Amino acid sequence: MPVAPATLAPAGLGARRPLVAASGALAGFEFYVGASARQQPQRLADEAASRARTANVLGAMRLCINQKLVALAELPATWLARCEGDGQFLPGMYLVLGADAMFDDSDGLTELIERLRNAGVRVGWHPPLRPDDKLPPGRPDFLPMEAPDHPAADAAAWQQAVEDAAERWPGVHLVLLDLPDVDLMEAVLRPPVALAACAVGMATAPAARVLALPPQAHRLLRLLNRLVRDDDSALLVADIKSDAALSVRLLQYLNSAGASVGRSLESIDQAVMVLGRDALYRWVAQMLVRLSPPRPAADALQALALSRARFLELLGRAAGEPNPGSLYLLGLASMLPLLLQCNIDDALASLQLPPQAVQALRADDGPWLRYLAVMYALERHDMVAAEALSHSFGGLDAVLARSAQAWLPN
Repeated sequence: MPVAPATLAPAGLGARRPLVAASGALAGFEFYVGASARQQPQRLADEAASRARTANVLGAMRLCINQKLVALAELPATWLARCEGDGQFLPGMYLVLGADAMFDDSDGLTELIERLRNAGVRVGWHPPLRPDDKLPPGRPDFLPMEAPDHPAADAAAWQQAVEDAAERWPGVHLVLLDLPDVDLMEAVLRPPVALAACAVGMATAPAARVLALPPQAHRLLRLLNRLVRDDDSALLVADIKSDAALSVRLLQYLNSAGASVGRSLESIDQAVMVLGRDALYRWVAQMLVRLSPPRPAADALQALALSRARFLELLGRAAGEPNPGSLYLLGLASMLPLLLQCNIDDALASLQLPPQAVQALRADDGPWLRYLAVMYALERHDMVAAEALSHSFGGLDAVLARSAQAWLPN
C-alpha cells in the first residue's frame, strides 16, 4: 500500500545529513537549504517567499529537536531577522548566519544575534576568507568549516585547518561539514571539533581492513531473507531457536517493550506471532548492524544504515514495487561492507538479493539503480540531481518527505 508523503519535509526544504558528535553518536542533522538560496537571497525578491522558506526550515528543525537531537542550518541573516515570534527558535538549534546585505548593518546584526541567543540558539558564521570580509560583532558560538583550500584535502590538511581555526578562535566549538568520507571524519573528530558531517555514498571497507562475516551475521542475514521471502513461520521460529543468544535477546526485547500486556512471553513461537513479520525484520536488521566492529562513528553509521533501508522501502512502496522489503535489504546492503568491514560479495551472497538489487550495487546499472541514485544525491546535497531523479517517485517534495520519515524512530 503506498505511503502518503505526509508533512514531515515541508515543501522547498532541502535534504538532511547526519551530524556526528565527538563521541561518535548521532547528534542531529544538518538541514541543507541550497547554496543559491543562501548565497544570493536577492533572487527571492518576494519577502513572503523568503519568510515561507525560513518557516519551513525552522519547522523541520523543531521536529528534529523534539526527537532530542540538534539541528543545524545556514540561512541568510536577513531571512532570520524577518522571523516574527521567538517561538520559532528553540534550544538545540545551530544557526549559521549567511552573509548578505545585513552584514553591513552592525546594530541590526547585533540585535539579531542577541535575540537568537536569548531563545537558546547557538549562532555561528563562516570564518573570513579575505582580510576585508565583514563579520558579525563578537565571537561565534561555533564555527562551521568546509573543505580546506588544499588540492588533496586529506586528513593532514583538515587537521591543519582545525588547528589554525582553534588558534584564531580559542574556545569556540568547530563544526566540520562536507568531509569527503567516514575515515577522514573519524580521524579529525575530536575536540575542539564538536560535530561533523560527511558524504558516505557506496560504503566500502578499505581492503586492509576487510574481515570475514561472523557466524551470527550469516544467521541474521539468512533470517532476513526468510522474512522478505515470506517463508513459513515455522521456518522462522526454527532459525531463531537455533541461535540461543538471538532467542534470549528477542524475548528480552519484547518483554521489556511491553509487547504483551499483563504477561511475559516465554516462547519464540509467541514472540514471532506477537511481533509480526514487519517489526521482526526491522528488529533483525537492527541486530545485524549492531554487530559492527568498534569504530569512532559506529553509532551514527548504524543509524544511517537503518535510515537508508527504511527510505528505500518507503520509495518502493510508493512506486508500487511488489516486494518493497527487498529494497529495505538493498539500502541495508549499501552500508554492510563499511559496517561489518566485509567484502561486498560476501554480503550480497548472504543476503541473496534479487538480481536487480545486485545489479544496482555491483554494476551501477539496472532498474533499481534509480533508488540508490536518488538516495546518494540527497546525501551529497546535490539537489539538482535529486530533483531530476525524483520525477518517477512523485517529485522532490514527496521524496524529501519519505527521507524525513525514514529517520523517525521506530
